Amino acid sequence: MPYEAPLGAQRLAIEQACRASGLADVPAVRETVADVADTVLESAGRFAREVLSPLNPIGDRTPTRLEAGQVVTPPGFKEAYRRFCADGWTSVAAPAQYGGQELPHVISAAPTEMWAGANLSFAMCPELTVGVVTALQAHASAGLCDQYLPPLIQGELTATMCLTEPQAGSDLAGIRTRAEADGDAWRLFGRKIFISWGDHDLAENIIHLVLARISGAPQGVHGLSLFLVPKILRAANQAERNDIDVLALEHKMGIRSSATCALALGERGGARGWLVGEPNAGLACMFTVMNLMRLGVGLHSVGLAERALQLARAYAGTRQQGRGATGPNRPIIEHADVRRMLLTMKALVHAARCLAYTAAAAIDLAHAQSLSDAERAAADRLASLLTPIVKAWVSDTAVEVSSLGVQVHGGLGFIDDCEVSQIYRDARIGPIYEGTNFIQAQDLIGRKVQRDQGATLERLLARIECDAMALPAAHAALGALRAQLLRSVGGLRAAARVLIERSAVEPDLIGTVGYHFLQWIGVTCGGWQWALTAAAMLPRADSDAQARALVDTASFYGAHVLPRTTLHEAIVTGGAAPVANAALTEL
Repeated sequence: MPYEAPLGAQRLAIEQACRASGLADVPAVRETVADVADTVLESAGRFAREVLSPLNPIGDRTPTRLEAGQVVTPPGFKEAYRRFCADGWTSVAAPAQYGGQELPHVISAAPTEMWAGANLSFAMCPELTVGVVTALQAHASAGLCDQYLPPLIQGELTATMCLTEPQAGSDLAGIRTRAEADGDAWRLFGRKIFISWGDHDLAENIIHLVLARISGAPQGVHGLSLFLVPKILRAANQAERNDIDVLALEHKMGIRSSATCALALGERGGARGWLVGEPNAGLACMFTVMNLMRLGVGLHSVGLAERALQLARAYAGTRQQGRGATGPNRPIIEHADVRRMLLTMKALVHAARCLAYTAAAAIDLAHAQSLSDAERAAADRLASLLTPIVKAWVSDTAVEVSSLGVQVHGGLGFIDDCEVSQIYRDARIGPIYEGTNFIQAQDLIGRKVQRDQGATLERLLARIECDAMALPAAHAALGALRAQLLRSVGGLRAAARVLIERSAVEPDLIGTVGYHFLQWIGVTCGGWQWALTAAAMLPRADSDAQARALVDTASFYGAHVLPRTTLHEAIVTGGAAPVANAALTEL
């Protein structure tokens, strides 16, 4: 069963995100969405279904391999990448100045979701390039931009981000890779691990963005600089391999056709690279990539969750089991618990998609030239606040949804030949990739909430409260959604004040309750998205079956998902003591 892009659901999410963010009030974007969104979505859907989806099981069963220091991708991947570039998919959101189409992020979010739903391993390669293009445009010299951005945007080059080292992991303060000046360039020495698509045979060259230390730099993260290090060095029509070697490929539980490399730099005199941005400001430059990649993880997770839902719904509609009123067998979709699981999957997928698209729309709003500086700054703060929520809550949601997909399939779901088992394994990287989900919670509280004393969070909560109030309190199906949202918003306000006040004097507080605080906001934001959908659908629910189904699912979210906020609230308000004071000795 090939992947089918949920075009109607994606178009609904785009329109809702534009309204929720305020992007619908920007004429240029509104006109672009009206003119090209359908064409882009339909074309991307065909590519995902016809080209990427058939390769997904092939890549899982025939992973990338390392031969004589060169990574070889699974059958069909090179041809798919050539067509991906020829069809212009590498340039969708890229700057027009360097040959890109510069479409709004709220439109490009939909193809990004599709690529992952059809083939996550493949999707990760071009998504890395999107982030690197943005970082180079923001921080690199004009010479580097002119040299590297056009071929990156056309797909002739791909890109990676090289942060993690064997001894450092997520603690970037422990990075040891060093850089030594070499004329107008630098020579780098060190080792990097877990480098996604760190080598391959899809494109003619790869550029690596590498965090390293210049001699004499301060210790910790404030002494890191960022360097552009090509795999192949080109000068005067000459090409030679840079001093970068693939030491090994990781053999992973999922995303098996994505080459996850251990790289050695400088084994033969130093890998040549060029400084991006100012010395010792490398982490700030790299965050430009990381923030976009975190949104990308959220969008990829939506795609995986959607695919799990498609597979589970199709299987449940045809699998006959159990006696019913009409005969000895009935499709399991008629079983109450299977319906519960499918409704949970559907409710979570829609909430996650709409929230991720809203974050993308906020990025577009932050760059809308027709707005004032203050309006753009407010949009940028909203996008920054939503990014860790989208990355963490949506990736955890994808794991839950794909796990439910396995459960709907029963024993068959636990068999390798069943695609839903691959989706579950692939989805599991999301909560780890681009900073674990606790790191996202730290970022949410420690940077995004505390930075402005909760002002941006308060504006978001006020918006959720206003949209919840728009639902009819007496409506039989939506009254509970309204009431749960209002209760959760009130609790979040109070909890945020406490965290801001106490975290400075209780060092364990964020570590012990931060994850649940983020999940609490995530579930609440999901309810917000369903409130927006229900309000839009309610006027025609009596005459339109699709509208009625959406209102029913909004009601289900209020009854079966939003109550999770009570659990998260109890843990957050319980404070640090239950974790910080607990003994971990064996019984």
